[in-house]
Amino acid sequence: MLENFREEPIRSQAIKDAARGAPCSARFNGICNFNPETTVWCHMNGARYGKGTGSKAHDVCGFDGCSSCHEYFDRGHATHPVLSPEEFHLAVLGAVLESYVRRIRLGIVVVPQDEPKPVSKRPVAKHKPRGERKAINSNPTIPQRANAWPPRGSRKVAQRRKEPSNA
Repeated sequence: MLENFREEPIRSQAIKDAARGAPCSARFNGICNFNPETTVWCHMNGARYGKGTGSKAHDVCGFDGCSSCHEYFDRGHATHPVLSPEEFHLAVLGAVLESYVRRIRLGIVVVPQDEPKPVSKRPVAKHKPRGERKAINSNPTIPQRANAWPPRGSRKVAQRRKEPSNA
């Protein structure tokens, strides 16, 4: 399987160019400079992403990263880790996904999308008959009355009547 991934590198200038001026997707805690002027496309590291001796990974394997996050991703985490491995991997995964959603919205990466259905066209689940419905106890710490609602035609709050004053 790795042989197929290494064959011909996938190159896309549009994917790389979309990083220019974009916000940093990695936002490594304590590392990020939050400066979109320094954002570039950060290629993933490793043979499974198409990286080899003298060649970068596929252009489709990466994320938008500011100069500080890019340097930490390429060199810093291995030599001077600031983040735990779990924090690092979650941040990288989030960065890749966020970058791809951005490219899909820009139309650079084309994904067949379903047409949104208006609310009026969505199917509605049938209700159970009243006798078969389960009672809802929204807050178990508050005791529920047997009949929390007043009978039809009556008022929920009793009307107060003023007594005539003897003035």
